[in-house]
Amino acid sequence: MLKKLKLMFQLYKYRLNNGVPYNYAPEPPPEYDPYIYIETSEENQAEEPGKKKFPWINLVLFTATFITTTLAGSHGGGTIGEVVISGLPYSLSLMLILGTHEMGHYLASKKFGVDCTLPYFIPFPSIVGTMGAVIKTRSPIPHRKALFYIGAMGPIPGFIVSIAASAIGIYLSQVETLPDPGNFPLVIFGDSILYGAIVYLFHGPIPPGYDIYLHPLAWAGWIGFLITSLNLIPIGQLDGGHILYALIGRKQVYAGWAAFACLIVLSFFWPGWIVWIIISLLILMIAHPPVPEIIPLTRGERITGWACMVILALTFIPVPVEFL
Repeated sequence: MLKKLKLMFQLYKYRLNNGVPYNYAPEPPPEYDPYIYIETSEENQAEEPGKKKFPWINLVLFTATFITTTLAGSHGGGTIGEVVISGLPYSLSLMLILGTHEMGHYLASKKFGVDCTLPYFIPFPSIVGTMGAVIKTRSPIPHRKALFYIGAMGPIPGFIVSIAASAIGIYLSQVETLPDPGNFPLVIFGDSILYGAIVYLFHGPIPPGYDIYLHPLAWAGWIGFLITSLNLIPIGQLDGGHILYALIGRKQVYAGWAAFACLIVLSFFWPGWIVWIIISLLILMIAHPPVPEIIPLTRGERITGWACMVILALTFIPVPVEFL
């Protein structure tokens, strides 16, 4: 029994520092195009009919998430119509941010012949209304150029839409005095560097005892920045892990452990980071699995990759929520 536990721990430790490996062939297949790679094996061809089934699960989850985000963004009303209408600015903005992010991944995957699902939106009744969206890859990523595009083409488009929502929403937001919390704690949402800069641009410095009351578009943009930064953390299977591995290869593991150490430190200031620590240890792993280079990234691609790390620094919120 102890021997089995020791072997399991050794396997876990290996995966933590080397990623969960893909099933790569040691050499590229014949007639391999490094820019467009489509597996044409008989096994994959046999699965084609199944892939044409209508994505009912995706549609149901999308609809459920649209409902939960609309209710989360609603300010109430005398009728169901008024409740829905008041929640639409928030839900439409957030669904656009999430959809743009995930469809970027999807289209990049298709470009390089990587089999993947359509986005699965995750409804979650709460003040946010969702836990985001994901896609699932069903075949190995063939090389680092594909890895780079699949990793970067989610957060970059989502970030651009988030900037637009934030700028418009913050412009429409009002600065007002903080209410007397009475016997209840007052919830304050933290700022990233970029979000704080946008607030300063439109409203100047916020005096003590005041805060900005966010327009629904601004709230959606805030969440968009948070989602972008979380995905760009350079750990394991996150977008940031993909991008950084495409840039520096195996050295990504050092950045992954550094980021993990930062999460541990930040968990003393905001307990929510403990969830990400657990997810990193159990699902994401610290290191990215090996991916063959085949062809190097261009200078423009490398600049874009490092720009994603700058976006992480600009959108990261060390303490997303605090209570006064």
